[in-house]
Amino acid sequence: MTTAQAVNLPTETATRSKKNSGMKNINIIARKEITDAFRNRLFLVSLVMLLALAIIAVSMGAITVHQRVAEYQQSVQVLKDLGRTDIPPMPSLNPIAVSKTFINYLAMVGALLAMILGFTAIQKERKAGTLRLILSRPVYRDQFLTGKVLGNAELLALLMLAVGVVTVIALYAIGGVGLTFNEMMKLMLTMVMSWLYMLIFFLLAMFFALVFKKGNQALVMTIIVWLVFAFIFPQIGDTMDLDNQLPGGFFATLGLDKAGEQAALAKFKWYETVRDGVEELSPTKHYERISFALLGIKAQFIPNTWLEVLQLKIVNLIGLLVPVILLLSGSYIVFLRQET
Repeated sequence: MTTAQAVNLPTETATRSKKNSGMKNINIIARKEITDAFRNRLFLVSLVMLLALAIIAVSMGAITVHQRVAEYQQSVQVLKDLGRTDIPPMPSLNPIAVSKTFINYLAMVGALLAMILGFTAIQKERKAGTLRLILSRPVYRDQFLTGKVLGNAELLALLMLAVGVVTVIALYAIGGVGLTFNEMMKLMLTMVMSWLYMLIFFLLAMFFALVFKKGNQALVMTIIVWLVFAFIFPQIGDTMDLDNQLPGGFFATLGLDKAGEQAALAKFKWYETVRDGVEELSPTKHYERISFALLGIKAQFIPNTWLEVLQLKIVNLIGLLVPVILLLSGSYIVFLRQET
């Protein structure tokens, strides 16, 4: 062994030891976050409510699927009894569309649950006086925040995985149908989009909890931003939509076809640009658009594979990823600059 190698060996060992210690700190904090979440009564109430709504929504949808299958089988039996051999194929069921109601529930209850986690992730440490204590130990600020984010992200991921599994089981046990690989992928991707959506509001609440040391200020700002981006902006976009100005559709009332509709919209280019721009600022709109496309609630996306849907809805996927990146980066910048 050369002298240079002998000098570098302790340095490499120290670096590896420091890295292992950092990962250990992150894992400990992440596990603590999961444990603390199940001690939070408000979180548990929201969790039970969301799971109950998910089970009810999926079960009701599965029952509808079962009824359609039963009706088809009865019709086939009647035709066979009449000696008919021209049996029509089973109509498209699109079973994963049973999750539509859950998407609507998660847009509100899921966001609230995520904000509870984000708010308490920081405020509980400040209120208990443990933030200074933890940071006085050999725990770096980035390790502390990374552990917080990973622990809660894992918790939200497990929740979405549970909802996905319950959906598959309900469709098979109640609806009597199994999912194809493409349908399974679409359902799992919908759960991933739901996870990203909830992660946005977790990071939003955590960001304001870091910016404002007073809990009531952080909570008020979180709720205001949530209401603006999740409800007010989508409502403005829907209200400004020309086609929503008359019952049954503005363009349908005028008797315009698709080409005529596009020609009419071309005359309101700036109006439509502003309206669409307002909607693009809402993660809720992006979440609904990509989820409804994956679930086939928008009928034109039913023939597409899961990969084709992602390609067609890449703008909406980016619309969910950008807030996550911005809020995560902002949280690190704010926290690393603070003294406590």
